[in-house]
Amino acid sequence: MGCSRSRSFVHVSGSLERFFTLLRTSSAELYEDNRTVMATSELLPTANAIDSGDVDLFWVGVEKGLIRLERGGKFNTFDRPVPGGHWALLSRSKTGGWYNAEYLPQLASYVDAIVNAGYPKERVFFELPPKALQLDLAIVDDDSRVIILGEAKRERGMLPRLVRAVEERFAAAAPTEESKKRGDEARQLAWRLWTVHPPLCWLIGPGERVSYKCSYGPLRLSEPGPLPDAKRLGLDHRPPRPLTPPPLI
Repeated sequence: MGCSRSRSFVHVSGSLERFFTLLRTSSAELYEDNRTVMATSELLPTANAIDSGDVDLFWVGVEKGLIRLERGGKFNTFDRPVPGGHWALLSRSKTGGWYNAEYLPQLASYVDAIVNAGYPKERVFFELPPKALQLDLAIVDDDSRVIILGEAKRERGMLPRLVRAVEERFAAAAPTEESKKRGDEARQLAWRLWTVHPPLCWLIGPGERVSYKCSYGPLRLSEPGPLPDAKRLGLDHRPPRPLTPPPLI
């Protein structure tokens, strides 16, 4: 299976320790702001993989203004900023700051698509709202049609299993509405694919990103490889009008 780790065009040295410093500082800030909820400022250890290539891309995104960091580990992406930060790298717990592992691979892919694959930032959306099926990532054309549907996972090595499960269980028809519930990863991805019908699906994990061509009736994910660049898909120009997350339901 072909897969893309961090692309070679951009690299930031020494970024991993800088990332851990950010997490520790953010946990201390969370504690300062939430002493009635948290008993300690400690950053809790995580079993989730933190890939150095993903961290490199994270800092590229910060330095290019695609990711804006806020107090306590909160952050905005370019597409939908809110005061104080839309999302958070950490969650509060009684025993310290809890690392939200799903966001790093997702942010790395967001930056990779814009900086290295050449998609204008105006057409790349991060962590879409419920009306857009809460897609992890979407790259849209000038008519806000989803051309690339991104699905991010926090567990390393699960992408091939996810593809097999989608094709074995949901090739013939879309799953039912219960797919909106968390827990069944294959059902949820299949529901999104059948609903949106994107030409491409970009599966994302720690340190791995694999693009698949999608066909329907039956549902198949084929030709795994790196994400096609924006020029190849005719999406390397800024959209002629401001775009918003597309309503998909």
